[in-house]
Amino acid sequence: MFSSPEDSATSAVLALLLEVSSTPKSGNVDREHDFLDLKFEHFIVSAASSFPFFLKTARERRMHILEAVVASKKFGVNTNVHFGAFLLLFPLVAVWEAENAEIAGKNATNFLRSTSYQESLEILKSFQLCNPRVLEAKEMSLESKKTAKEILRRRMNVYEWMKLAPRENLIALEITNGYPRSVDGAKFLLNSDERANDAIVFLYHKMLASYPDTLIISKFGIDKAFEVMKLAKKAFESKDFSEFEKLDDFLLKNKLNPGTIADLTASSIYLALLEGWRVEA
Repeated sequence: MFSSPEDSATSAVLALLLEVSSTPKSGNVDREHDFLDLKFEHFIVSAASSFPFFLKTARERRMHILEAVVASKKFGVNTNVHFGAFLLLFPLVAVWEAENAEIAGKNATNFLRSTSYQESLEILKSFQLCNPRVLEAKEMSLESKKTAKEILRRRMNVYEWMKLAPRENLIALEITNGYPRSVDGAKFLLNSDERANDAIVFLYHKMLASYPDTLIISKFGIDKAFEVMKLAKKAFESKDFSEFEKLDDFLLKNKLNPGTIADLTASSIYLALLEGWRVEA
């Protein structure tokens, strides 16, 4: 349990920083490699510049995702870095007084039920600024020009809107159902005897082996996502970092970027920090 809004906001930033700095995370940006349009430094800037808006969210019980995205652009981030992670973390920060990870997840979903349509519009604007790759939705798509008008017409809050997302959208599924994957991820970290980097790397690959990544589905389809899961399962069961590095090389060469799994890793770290997990010397 956090003792203050400041602790919660700091932990949200730490979750983002620890996620991106853990190495190797197959197919994603980390300390060892960048993408052409997405650098390690972009993640550092986005995480650090988000602190005031996590703090405002914790104090006011209202999400400030749009302001966090705008701040990152002010400091030079002109591509999508943390849109998915922000969707996961900001509701959790808003309920920072939760006693444990499981209660926090449930409270965050209940919090989203109490949001306003204005917060939905702010999330839509954040998406437009970030322009991340998303799954095609039959109704109220983030990419549709009609979505803003529909949100206004139906006065649709964030929970109601996210419930319309495709079932393959792991982030929407997570935030509308009590954060079960993030809670399990937090428990994994709390039960790990590994140093922080290694525990996070193992968690990341465990999640990659367990869930079809939404970003990979959006780019290459569900079959490719299941193929990646199978490869990740083999690497995770080996407990061998050289296998993680081989998988990393394969995913990078084939432009398979499990960005959603990285986002879920960050929310898992935050919930573990809430329960007292610490980076040991």
